[in-house]
Amino acid sequence: MESKKVESNAELTPFEKEFKVQLNLPAAYFSVFYVIYVVYMIVSGNFSDLPAIIVLGVVAIGYLFGYRPYKYVVKRRTLEIHRRIGKTKEINLMNCETITDPIAKMTKIITNAHSYEIYMDDGTRQTVAPKDQMGFVDAVVHSNKRIHCQVEEYNQTHRKWEKKRRKEEKKAKRTAAQ
Repeated sequence: MESKKVESNAELTPFEKEFKVQLNLPAAYFSVFYVIYVVYMIVSGNFSDLPAIIVLGVVAIGYLFGYRPYKYVVKRRTLEIHRRIGKTKEINLMNCETITDPIAKMTKIITNAHSYEIYMDDGTRQTVAPKDQMGFVDAVVHSNKRIHCQVEEYNQTHRKWEKKRRKEEKKAKRTAAQ
C-alpha cells in the first residue's frame, strides 16, 4: 500500500480550501529560451548587449513569476488570490454573478483552456487557473449558491449525479410504499 504525502494546512479552517495555480507554460517556455539565449550570448562573446539583456530578462521573469498568482484560497464568502510580490487580492464571492469557461474575445485571441472567468456584478472579470478545476468550481459554487455556473464539465457531472440521486429517491419511495 502506498502512502501519500499530504501537505499540512494547519492555518486553514474547515471552511477554507486552498488551490494551487496551474503552471503557466508560456512563461516557462520564455524562461527556458531566455536562459538559452543568454548562454548563447556569452559563448559567442557578444558582451556589449549582455547587461541590458540580463536586466530586462530579470524584470520580465520577475513579473511572470512574481506578480502572477501562485495560489487561491476560497474562504466562506471570499476568494483570496495570493501573489509572491505585491498584496493579496480579495474578491467578495457574494458580488459575483457568473463563473464560466473562458470565452474567446477579439482582445484576447488565445484563451487559456484551463482557466475560468468570474464575472462580478459591476461588469469586471477575474480570470483564475487552478490545478484542481472541479474542486475550485465546487468550492466557489458552495460559497455562493446564487452564482450562475456555466462551466460545462461541472454542470454535466452534477446533472448526472442529480439524476442518479432522484432515481434513487424515487426507488426508495416505491419500496417504502409497498
